[in-house]
Amino acid sequence: MDVTIKDVAKRAGVSTATVSRVLNGSPYVQEHLASRVREAIAELGYRRNAAARSLKTKKTNTIGVLVPDISNPYFMQISKGLEDVLAPHGFSLIFASSDEDSRKEAKLLRVLSEYRVDCLVVATAGGNDELLKDINGGGLPVVLVDRLPPVLAGELDYVVEDNHSSAYQLVHHFLEQGARSFGLIHGPMSATTALERAFGCRAALAEGKVPPERIVEYHGDFSQASGQAAVRLFLQGELPDAVLALNNSMAWGAILELSKHKLRIGEDVLLGSYGAVDAAPLLPFSITYVDQNPRELGERVGEVVRERLVSSKQGHIWHVMQQKLRMDRPE
Repeated sequence: MDVTIKDVAKRAGVSTATVSRVLNGSPYVQEHLASRVREAIAELGYRRNAAARSLKTKKTNTIGVLVPDISNPYFMQISKGLEDVLAPHGFSLIFASSDEDSRKEAKLLRVLSEYRVDCLVVATAGGNDELLKDINGGGLPVVLVDRLPPVLAGELDYVVEDNHSSAYQLVHHFLEQGARSFGLIHGPMSATTALERAFGCRAALAEGKVPPERIVEYHGDFSQASGQAAVRLFLQGELPDAVLALNNSMAWGAILELSKHKLRIGEDVLLGSYGAVDAAPLLPFSITYVDQNPRELGERVGEVVRERLVSSKQGHIWHVMQQKLRMDRPE
C-alpha cells in the first residue's frame, strides 16, 4: 500500500500543509517540526508522486534535450554545460537523439511535449520549423542550440556559433599555408550548421581565387564514415593540397582513411577540422581546428533556460558565439 502525505502528517503529528511545506523546501517551518516530518518520511518510506505534483503545479522540473546524436562528444559536452547550470535549480534533463532524421525528430518533439517537460532544448535536424513554432507558441518554451533555421531566427530563443565566419577563417588559414586545391567534407545541407560552414568555405575560396576545378566537395552526414568515404572520393583524382572536414567526427574518419593509404598528414596533405578531434593530442602530426568550446555553449543555453523558467524574463534571448582557430600538436 502506498504511503500518502496524510500518513506522514499523522506519524509526525502535524498538518498535511506542514508536510507539504517541508517537501517543497519552505523556510517557514519551525526546525523541530521539519525534523519530525523528515523522520516520519524516512520511517514510512514515503516517495513523492511526481505525476500528481506536476498536475497541481503544472511543472515537472524536467528539460527535454533533443540533439542529432547524443553519442557525439560535441553534443555530450553541450549537455554537460547545460546540466551544470540547471541542476542547482532542481531541473533534471531528459535526452533524445533524432539521428538527423526530420520525421524522427517530429515524433520526439511531440513525445517530449506530451511528457510535460518545462522547456525544450533542440539542435534541430531541419524540416520542423512550423512544429517548433507551434510548440513554443503553445506555451512550452523552445531554445535552439547549435542550429538556427533562418525562419526561426526572430521567433525562438537560441544560442549558436558563427559558423560562416569560423569556416571562412579555417579555409583562409590553409590558403596562407600555400594550399591551392581543396577537398571539402560537408555535413547534410538540411542542417543549418553545414550550410553556413559551406558558404563560409566558398566565400574564402572565391576570395583566394581558387578555381572550381581545384575544389572537390563531398556531402556526408557528420559521421566518421562520411570522412572515410570522402577521402576515398578524393583519391580517385589528384589528391588535394588540403582536406577540410566540417565537423570533428568526419575529420576523424578522414584521418583513418588517409592513414590507411599511407599518406602523411602535414606532408602529403594538410588537414583541418571544424571542431577538436579528441585523439589529436596523441597523433604524430598537427591538426588545425576551429575551437568550438561546446561546454561553454551548453552553459549559455542553461543560462537562457534559467532566465526563462526561473527569472521569467520576457522578450527573445539570443547569443551568437565566436570561435578561434587552434592547433593540436603532437606531445
